[in-house]
Amino acid sequence: MAIQAQLYSENLGFPLGGGGSEDWMENACGGFNDFSFNLQQQQQQLLQKQQQYNHHQQLQNPIQRNQSFCFENNVLLPKKNSSNRQPMAFSESIANQVQKQRQEIDRFLTIQNERLRLALQEQRKQQTAALLKKMEAKAQIMLRQKDEEMAKAVNRAMELEEFLRKMEIESQTWQRVAKENEEMVMSLNNTIEQLRESTCFSTSGAEDAESCCDNGGDGTGEGNREQEIEEHRTRKMMCKSCNSRNSCVVFLPCRHLCSCKACEAFLDSCPVCGMVKKAGIEALI
Repeated sequence: MAIQAQLYSENLGFPLGGGGSEDWMENACGGFNDFSFNLQQQQQQLLQKQQQYNHHQQLQNPIQRNQSFCFENNVLLPKKNSSNRQPMAFSESIANQVQKQRQEIDRFLTIQNERLRLALQEQRKQQTAALLKKMEAKAQIMLRQKDEEMAKAVNRAMELEEFLRKMEIESQTWQRVAKENEEMVMSLNNTIEQLRESTCFSTSGAEDAESCCDNGGDGTGEGNREQEIEEHRTRKMMCKSCNSRNSCVVFLPCRHLCSCKACEAFLDSCPVCGMVKKAGIEALI
């Protein structure tokens, strides 16, 4: 039949992607319209057949029509034969055809509804997959940015740790230098005290010698001795570089008082021991 050909000529596959759902809807509506048109044509054909059959019954010979009547109790009655059952059978055939067509229409609508449901479900799946893909791309971008920020933070923390370690080393170095300078100052103070004590001792020795000379009546020998002591002290305090000015600069790290302030700028090593000069401190004597 035309309806069965319309139903089973198409498969149950669905066109997907792009405007496939819209095309399928248009095709489904067009198929339903064709199906309705075919149903109307079949009904018209059935009506035409029924009219032809009625006309054919009217054209039958009078004999057959007369044979359709009989006398019963002296009354002419239509004869009950099989010819009266033909219109009823034809009507039942039409009813069966209509019922069958209704069943086919219901089956067709059921199939179309199922196809529409599957198409909408597939379209929803595609939209969900596209949305998930888009969100996944955005999430990957955000994760990459966070990883870069974490890497920068880690590098910054490492730089700060390195800077802190350098500062600790520098602090320890300055503490050691301060301690060495403190020890050096103490040593210089001790040296200055020793020089002062030696100067005082020389002065007291000269006074004792002078007093002895006064008591003996002859001060020539003692005067010469005092002069020698004074000359020795002067030579000891004299600059070891120019031998003309008093020494007032202590060389480090050897701690020798051996240079005047003018010569200290031109000396790279101690003139007494030859040790390389690292620094020089002026002593106030």
